[in-house]
This record gives sequence, structure tokens and C-alpha cells, in this order.
Amino acid sequence: MRGLKFAAFALLVLVIVLGSGMIYLLGARDAEASEATEFKVTEGLGSAELAQQLEARGLIRNSFAFYLYLKLIGGKVLPGIYELSAAQSGSQIAGLLATGRVKVTRITVIEGWRATQMEEYFVGEKRLGQLQGFAETAVNYEGYLFPDTYEIKVEITIGELIELMRQTFTAKTQALRLTPETVILASIVEREAKSDSERSQIAGVYVNRINRSMPLEADPTVQYAKGSWASITVSDYRSVISPYNTYLNEGWPPGPICSPGLASLEAAANPAKHDYLYFFHAKGQTHFSKTLAEHRAKVAQHF
Repeated sequence: MRGLKFAAFALLVLVIVLGSGMIYLLGARDAEASEATEFKVTEGLGSAELAQQLEARGLIRNSFAFYLYLKLIGGKVLPGIYELSAAQSGSQIAGLLATGRVKVTRITVIEGWRATQMEEYFVGEKRLGQLQGFAETAVNYEGYLFPDTYEIKVEITIGELIELMRQTFTAKTQALRLTPETVILASIVEREAKSDSERSQIAGVYVNRINRSMPLEADPTVQYAKGSWASITVSDYRSVISPYNTYLNEGWPPGPICSPGLASLEAAANPAKHDYLYFFHAKGQTHFSKTLAEHRAKVAQHF
């Protein structure tokens, strides 16, 4: 009987010692650490190799203890780039890796940007190098990449980002009755309007011109054809040969020229009803006219 009691006591002591040892080995490597470290988990990385890499990077105390803990909680980690710190315990790090809480960043896509501007921002300012080539892939979705603020994983792919932006477009516009022509109109309005109050008025001008078989003569379409939003000259109206040049071609251009915001999409879906066929901007105001003679007279007054 005494032998059994002693064995039970010894086993209890062993369990306590082992448990205490595991708790220590899974504790934070450096509780005072203040900086986070980027750590990449590649597809197919084994638990043992992962534990060794974490220890080598100074993020955990003991790779074997971490490996055992991973096996205890299922042993599965999700690939991605993580922000880890030596101030985190081994169990906290394992939890992050097992639930896929990868490093994220926030991007803000501005209304009126075209796909090339988005790529310049993603790769240049946000340093998301894997998005090089975004514009070439996204060109077929111009106008349908909703401008918004997104929180994305730092290793997001071009396909994943395009899909996210397209899904957001669908969700944000589901209450509107949009046609391809409506989105084209919205993209032109986005580049033309100086304030929300005039978006519907401008949309109405272009609808009126279409209904009268008049060319749209929208400057932003020529800018799009030239590949820059820089100011154009009168000679560009005739010299820029492109199906997007609405001075040379009647009807709608082949597709949207930028990503319009919700206000422009709403204006294009509900254009104002009026008789205006012309407008121009001068000194912070937009001037509308019903006839070419009236338009020319107003332009002469302001320029």
C-alpha cells in the first residue's frame, strides 16, 4: 500500500514538474520586447521546422516545447506573413498561427482613380510589390473596382484584391439599377464633377446629348485615351485617335474611364431631367447652357 501511495505521489510530482517546465518553456522569450517582427509561414512548412525557425529568430524559448504544444492544439498552422514578438508567449504565437491572424495593412482607393493609379499606389506608397501588374489584369474591370478603404493581408494577390473590390462594388450598388452604360456615365461624371450637388446635373447633360445623337465631347475621355489626367488642349480633341475619344466618336466610349464613387453612380442612375446640353467650369462654378450660342456667350464672359 505504501508503495502505491509513493508511486502516486511521485507521479504527481513528475506531472507538476513537467507542467511547470512546459509553462516556463512556453512563456515569453523577452517580456520587455517592444518591437514586432515579420515572420513568414510558407505553404507546407512542417511543425518541427516552424518551431526551429521561431527559436532561431528569438521569438520562442524552446522549439521542442513549442512543437509539443502545437501538436496538442492540432498541429495546423496557416501560411501567411505574421507580426510576432518575443513578448508574446509560445501559446499566444501558436494561437495566431493556427487561426491565420496574419499581418494586415490598410489601403484607401480614391474615387476617380483608374487601374494604373491604383497600381502606382499599391506598389509605390504601400510597398506591396506582389501587386506589380495589377493594372494589366484589372483593365477589364475598370469602373467596377469600388473606391473605398480596405484592410487587407499584406501578401494579398492581384486576383484576391480585384475580387474583393468587385464584391464591394456589387454590395454597395445592389440598390441601384445599373447597366454598363450607367457605369460608363458615372465614371465620366466622377472626373467632371466638382461637387456632389452638380453630379446629377452633369449626368443629365450627357444623357441629353446621347438622346439627341450628339457626341459626348467629354474631356476626361480624351485624358483617359492619352493615359493621363493632365490638362488637354483643343488640338487633342482631333489628334488623339482612340475609341475613347468622345469628340471623334458618337455614343458611349467602350468602357468606364475610372472607378466612380457611390455619389456618381447614384447620379448616373438618376440623372437630372432638364434641357441642358453644355457645361463648363470657371472660377469654382459650373455653368450650364441649353444651346451652343448660349454656351459660347458664357464662355466668352469667363475667359
